[in-house]
Amino acid sequence: MAWIIPAESDVLTALSETELATYRAAALAAGQLDPLAPTLAQVVDLVRGYVGAYKPNSLGLPGTIPQKLLAPALDLVVVRLPQRVGVPPKDVRQAAAMSAIRLLEQVAAGTFNIEEPDSFTLETTEAPSPSIVGNCRLFTRCSEEGV
Repeated sequence: MAWIIPAESDVLTALSETELATYRAAALAAGQLDPLAPTLAQVVDLVRGYVGAYKPNSLGLPGTIPQKLLAPALDLVVVRLPQRVGVPPKDVRQAAAMSAIRLLEQVAAGTFNIEEPDSFTLETTEAPSPSIVGNCRLFTRCSEEGV
């Protein structure tokens, strides 16, 4: 399996074309842009964040996710997309999204194996660690004895 760029055709495997058209119409009626592209990009960034949280994992090219994680990513998209236009998602989809988050947490912990990408990114996956240095005492109780 490879790393892929999720597309609208992938979303149509989780949502019907009618549902997607309804969400688009609701978003466009409010004078906003198409809600699918930004929602999909946010979910891809979220998945990449979970993948990059486990240090031995390597990230693929920007905008790609492991194919194994496509279904969990789509479960998140079908919950976020209705929320974007003010429609509460169905309980079944909420449960699937929670399951997807648990799987992504396993990826971040290193207990769910994902494939290595064919092409690696130069993107850093960790923040620098803080360094804390204690104060050095110039005068101590023993050195000041008798003063």
